[in-house]
Amino acid sequence: SFSGSVPKEMWSPYFEEIAKRTVEAAKDHDKVVLTHASYKEPFRELVIAKILEGGVSLDQITIVELTIDPVVKTRGLYYRGKRQAEQNGMSFTDVFKAYHDFEGELTEEKFIEYVLKTEEGAVDGFDDCPNAKKVDVSGRDISHCDNLDKALALTRSKDWTYETICEKVLPLDVKRDEEAVASGSMDEFHKILAELNPSLAIDESEGEEKVKEMKKRRSTLVQIDLVRDFSQASIEVTEEAAERRASRRVSLIKTGKID
Repeated sequence: SFSGSVPKEMWSPYFEEIAKRTVEAAKDHDKVVLTHASYKEPFRELVIAKILEGGVSLDQITIVELTIDPVVKTRGLYYRGKRQAEQNGMSFTDVFKAYHDFEGELTEEKFIEYVLKTEEGAVDGFDDCPNAKKVDVSGRDISHCDNLDKALALTRSKDWTYETICEKVLPLDVKRDEEAVASGSMDEFHKILAELNPSLAIDESEGEEKVKEMKKRRSTLVQIDLVRDFSQASIEVTEEAAERRASRRVSLIKTGKID
């Protein structure tokens, strides 16, 4: 995770690219919305600077920061992680145990309690954006669309309901997860992670289909870890616990379950 110690040249190309694409889109459209996860202020400052360099004036830029109740956010992450794990034949309980020690099945209540407790001591969290309009999306209903419309001075059809939005967006979310795993675009990234963390390594000498399935399971493990940053949790971990969890990851990737 980013803590100020990572050289700029390692993270800046991505943010420069999305800023460049935003400027290009603005040539043909009156309104352009750029959505991106930039939880550190240097990321946002670079994006804005590059958009300004592209000829957009500061008064044309509106920054929106989405805020959400921590319990609501964590509940959503539970169901997203559960879906991602099950899409590749794993239980979310096993995936969570690949990073933590706890007894029994992982329930929504256990997940929320554990994650919020971990975040209490987080040292590398979200930087507030002082220049942003704050928009609360805790409602998980049409109210957060109302709040966003107000912040951006947008109007929409009155028959555009929360239910109709979900009917269109949720299948796209599922498809995006499936394509992210199947495309192979993350393979090189995962290989780098495996060099840093041998428990994510895959034996390429296995049969083609088996290797394909192992890569899918590894991708899911990495996706869920990046969303919650499980492996960087602030709770101190003993060497014995770290080895135990690493063994679970190896088993999950190889067989889809913890032995």
